[in-house]
Amino acid sequence: MGVVMLKVVGGVILIAAIGGFVLWGASERAAGVQAAISERAQSVAENAVHGVQAEVSGRDIRISGLADTEAERDALLGALNEIEGARVVTDELKILPLAKPYVMAATRKGGQTLLQGNVPTEDLRAVFASSGASGVEGLTLASGAPERWEKAIGAGLKALSQMDEGSVSLNGTTLRLTGLVEEPSERDALLASVALPDGFAFESDIETRDDGLLVAYEIAFDVARGVTVTGTLPDGLDVDQIGKALGGLKALGDAVTVQKGDPEVALAALSALKPWLPQLGNLTFAMNEDGPSLTGVVAPNVDAARLSDQMKATLAEGTTLSLSAPTRLPEDGARRVNAITGKQEQFQFGAWMQGFDFPPTLSNCAAQTERFLASVKINFASGVADFDASSAPAVSGLAVIMDRCIRGANLVAEIAGHTDNTGNGNFERSANRALFVRAAVVNRGVPANAVSAIGYGGSKPIADNGTEAGRAANRRVTVRWGQR
Repeated sequence: MGVVMLKVVGGVILIAAIGGFVLWGASERAAGVQAAISERAQSVAENAVHGVQAEVSGRDIRISGLADTEAERDALLGALNEIEGARVVTDELKILPLAKPYVMAATRKGGQTLLQGNVPTEDLRAVFASSGASGVEGLTLASGAPERWEKAIGAGLKALSQMDEGSVSLNGTTLRLTGLVEEPSERDALLASVALPDGFAFESDIETRDDGLLVAYEIAFDVARGVTVTGTLPDGLDVDQIGKALGGLKALGDAVTVQKGDPEVALAALSALKPWLPQLGNLTFAMNEDGPSLTGVVAPNVDAARLSDQMKATLAEGTTLSLSAPTRLPEDGARRVNAITGKQEQFQFGAWMQGFDFPPTLSNCAAQTERFLASVKINFASGVADFDASSAPAVSGLAVIMDRCIRGANLVAEIAGHTDNTGNGNFERSANRALFVRAAVVNRGVPANAVSAIGYGGSKPIADNGTEAGRAANRRVTVRWGQR
């Protein structure tokens, strides 16, 4: 009995031992299977665009995180289901929103770049953040980026960083770059540096502070045709401004504006020319790298040398001036419209004159002469009897009135010279000035036997000699009419 019991007990112990060994082996096999499934699942997860998480429990797999697209989710689930030994795959993936079109834009100003739009991965967001750009946290994580998107936007952002200010946008597969650089060569080098992957289009609109063009223009004035402007004008100057600077004349031309130069230099030069235009037939003001120059032809009966000397005193330093007399005069009776006055003129007595249409009577001639001499000024060079160049049109106009009155009403005229009360020899000087005016009108065709000259000095003032304005008013020429 004892021996039998011992055998039974020994058999039970042996069976228990064998059963424990079997259970231990099964547990070891299960752990090995889970480890193998986990390794393969992690490998699948690591290949995901956004690095999803795969958790394994026994032979069951749970996958979570962001799938870039529906296609990627299907691919991940398919790969997990194909793992040997896997039993159940639980899908807890979320699909990243699709951006269509896929857009990223960046602006640059004051050395700072601001990003807006979409970003395909958090890794790329981190790259943008490391560049120092602002707005990175506000980028929307989204799918839909074209293949090689990161290379295209990288090329655009690199180009943007080389500009003072500008913007770049990648809309789908079209990269557009706008902005401001210093000069055309810098713009050309920048555009040449933009290398995009195949399949991407490039558009640009890069402006330059300096367009590389030189300031070189001509302003041509003709008393019968007005003002014409050609060439390249400095920044801030246009054709209309040129006409205004010359006294409100209408200016035409195909001149263009460049991105350099000082418009004030040109405007000051034109303003200095404005008073001289009535004594000129034509004038060309040229500006180029050699500086300003003036060439022109004076009006008939204007002394070119004297006018040149007077103009030089008012021109900017370095301006060259060349004036000449007209080589051919119009025929008497020729007509034109003066671009300065807008009035019709007729060529008489060697000069262009506005028509004086009035009945030639004693009273009319006196009134017409008085009005005319009040509207113009016959100026004399200081201390001498010779009038200056600006007085030629006034003397010519006086000659027209006098000739009409003398021939049409058989009148005689006395030309009187007057001075202020300063200096010595005023009677002699005033007489010489009257004689000089008489000679000038006679030279223009007025009958000499009907014109006399006299000097009154300062004996007949019309204004207060205590002021400069009064003294200027007293220095004058008058005409007194009489019947033969």
